[in-house]
Amino acid sequence: MKSIYFQNAFFVVLLIGVLVVTFFIFLPYLNALILAGVLAALFRPLFRLFLKGLKNESLAAILTLLIVLIVIISPLFFFGKQVVKETTDLYFSVVDGNRITPLDTVSRFIENGISSILPDYSGQIDINLKQYAEVALTWIIEHFGNLFSKLAQFGLLIFVSLIAFYYFLKDGTRIKRTLIDLSPLANSYDEEIFNRLYLAVNSVIRGSLTIALIQGVLTGFGFWIFGVPSSALWGGIAMITALIPGIGTALVLIPGILYLFIIGSAGNALGLLIWGALAVGLIDNFLGPRMVSRRINIHELIILLSVLGGIALFGPIGFVMGPLVLSLLVALLDIYKTLILQEKGGG
Repeated sequence: MKSIYFQNAFFVVLLIGVLVVTFFIFLPYLNALILAGVLAALFRPLFRLFLKGLKNESLAAILTLLIVLIVIISPLFFFGKQVVKETTDLYFSVVDGNRITPLDTVSRFIENGISSILPDYSGQIDINLKQYAEVALTWIIEHFGNLFSKLAQFGLLIFVSLIAFYYFLKDGTRIKRTLIDLSPLANSYDEEIFNRLYLAVNSVIRGSLTIALIQGVLTGFGFWIFGVPSSALWGGIAMITALIPGIGTALVLIPGILYLFIIGSAGNALGLLIWGALAVGLIDNFLGPRMVSRRINIHELIILLSVLGGIALFGPIGFVMGPLVLSLLVALLDIYKTLILQEKGGG
């Protein structure tokens, strides 16, 4: 008769082996599943609103999915494609030494300004913004270009995300209960982790990242209205700079305004200044307090680093993945502080 120890050991090895194989099976679609889970957490209130009226989980999930697809995913997809196109066009204009670009205009303006202040150094000043732009554009193309250049692969990613999003909405409660039952942790810990993670995701992603997305889109739209080249590209950069505490989209808007002044479009420069102050700057004052939960506090600098690190590690999906991992860490640390340390103190 086989020993219980041998049976248990064999079972554990078999289970680990199957889990590893299963992980690699799902690995190509891991980003899609994570994106679907984040969307399900963000739009669950909308799903519940539809469910209250329709009294049917499938119809409520389908309606929520269609709204997210039409209002959010489709515009972001075309915006991302435009960013990659403008980045590529600007990159080739930068590496082509025979073409005059807006960067050349700005470089000459700065050189002339410095030469007028320091005439002794006239002719010795060579400010070439192209060499810095080439490095930055190469990074953007490497991390974003591959995804949008493979339309079939990207389409499959979106398709899987939407299917998973539908089932996460429809069967989310049952999936959560199954995970809690399978977890070796106490159910109270599992519930607390889910609650804290849900709160952190809503605070960081629905709050800070959504505001950054809105400010980036408005910045790009303003650049397009007032004639700044590569408006979608600068709008995409503004999404990142919007996360920088205290400065935000000003890092993109101010150079755009100065560029319009340099080329002699003072009226457009004034218009962009007003646009930035009204349409972009007031977002934090009116929309921010309503979208950012105050029950969890993660510093904007940490969120910015999580976004940049997430993009570098995961590609474009890292814009969500980085803050998601950060949210999970915050949730686990809160669990550790409030539950485990409390139990040790009580013991």
